[in-house]
Amino acid sequence: MELARFKPFLLGVGVILGAVLLVVALKALKPQTEKEETTKPPLVVRVVDAVHKEQVVFSTFQGEVRAKTDIELVTQVTGKVTSVSNKFIEGGEFKAGETLLQIDDADYLVALKSAQASVASAQVDVDIELATSATNKREWRELQGKPIEEANPLRLNKPQIDRANARLDAANAELAAARLNYNRTKISAPFDGRIMSKEAELGQFMSRGSSIGRVFATQTMEVRLPMTDVQISELGLTLGYSARSSETEGLPATVSMLFGSEQRVWQGFVKSVDASVDSTTRLLFATVAVDKPFEQQNGQTVPLVPGLFVDVQLSSPNKLSGLEVPRTALRNGNQVYVYDNDQLRLKTVKTVYTSREMVMLSKDGESELELGDRVITSPVPGAYEGMPIKLPEALADEEASAEESLVVESLVEPIAEPIDEPLIDGAIDQETLETAPEEIVSPGSPDGGANTVEAAAAEQG
Repeated sequence: MELARFKPFLLGVGVILGAVLLVVALKALKPQTEKEETTKPPLVVRVVDAVHKEQVVFSTFQGEVRAKTDIELVTQVTGKVTSVSNKFIEGGEFKAGETLLQIDDADYLVALKSAQASVASAQVDVDIELATSATNKREWRELQGKPIEEANPLRLNKPQIDRANARLDAANAELAAARLNYNRTKISAPFDGRIMSKEAELGQFMSRGSSIGRVFATQTMEVRLPMTDVQISELGLTLGYSARSSETEGLPATVSMLFGSEQRVWQGFVKSVDASVDSTTRLLFATVAVDKPFEQQNGQTVPLVPGLFVDVQLSSPNKLSGLEVPRTALRNGNQVYVYDNDQLRLKTVKTVYTSREMVMLSKDGESELELGDRVITSPVPGAYEGMPIKLPEALADEEASAEESLVVESLVEPIAEPIDEPLIDGAIDQETLETAPEEIVSPGSPDGGANTVEAAAAEQG
C-alpha cells in the first residue's frame, strides 16, 4: 500500500531523470562545428611623397566695399528749399564746397543787414568815447596843470570807452552769427564726392536738423576683410597693424570683381588690422584701402563704388617654407597618416599654410612628418596605429603573379603512364614471337608491306 502511494512520485522523478539524461546524451552526440578563422584583407590606400616647398603665400578673401567717408547732410537752418542743383541726384558727382541745395535766405539776409548796422552804430559809440577822452586829457593838462596819472579814470572817460568796446564786440558777434546762418542756407559738402541718396525736393520746407540726403567721398574706398589668426600670421601681419601709406608700409592688395562679362581689377593696400577680436564670430578684421578708385587707370572705366562684393588677394611679404601635401591628407586638423612597410603610422603636424588643394606643414621640429614620408591621401575608416595597409601597385603585382601561376599550371600536361613496349632496342623477344600473329606490319619497311614471322626471326638472329 505504501509503495502504491509513492508510485506517482517515483514515476515523476523517473520522467525528470530520463529527460535530463536525454538532454545530456543529445549534447554529447552533437557534432562539433569547425571554427573558421577569417582574416580581414589589408586596406588599399593611395599615397604621395611629402616634398619640400618654398613659395609666396596668396590668400583670397571676400568683402563689401564701403566709402572711407560717408556722411548724412542735414540742414542747420529752417526754411523752404528754393533751389536744387542739377547734380543733386542719386549718383551725381560734385566738388568740395559746391552748392547742392539752397534754403530761402530772405530772413537771414535781413538779420545780416541788421547785424551790420549794429556793428556800425557800436563803432560810432566807440569813436565818440575815444574823442571825449582825448578832450578831457587835454583839458586836464592845460587847466589843471597836473600829470595825467593823477587824473580820475572817470574824468578821462575810460569806463565809457570800455562799455563802447564791449557793445562793439557784441555787435560783431551778432554779425558773425547772422553771416553764418546766411551762409548755411547754401548746403554743400567739404569734399569731392557723389550723392548716395536724397531726401529733399524743391519747395519742401526743411526744419533745422532735417536730413536732405547721404553723400560719400570718392577719394578712398575701403574693404573690410574677415580673417582668422592663422591667416593673419601667414601674411606677416599683427594685431593693431597700421600702415601710414601704400608706399611705405602697406601690404599690396589686388581687388577684383566680375562686372558684366569682364574682370575688373583695382590696386590697393592693407591699411590696418583691428586691435580686437569680434566676440560673435571670433574673427579679426583687416581694412584694405583703394585710393582714387574713380580715376581711370590703364583703361579702367568701371569705378569701385560702395556696396560691391569683391575678391581681395593678398600675398605674404616673404616666402614660406615647409612640407607640402594634398589637403585631403590632413586629418583632424593636426594629423596625417603615413605608409610604413605595409602599416599605418599616425603623425602629428603643424599647419603653416592652407589652400583649397594643398597644405604646407612645418618641418622645424614642430611636426613629426619628415621629408620623403609617404602620406596617405585616400579615406581610411577606423584608422589606428599599426593598421595593415597595402599600396595599389603591390596589390596589382600580387594579382599578376597569381594569374601567371594559373596560366603556367594550365599549360603543363599530365605525364602518361609508361606502356610496355614489345620492342627493346629494335629486337623482338621470344615471348612476342610465340604470341605474335602471322603477320606484323612493320612501319619501318620501305615499301610499307608485310613481313613474315620468319623474316622477323631471321632478322633477330
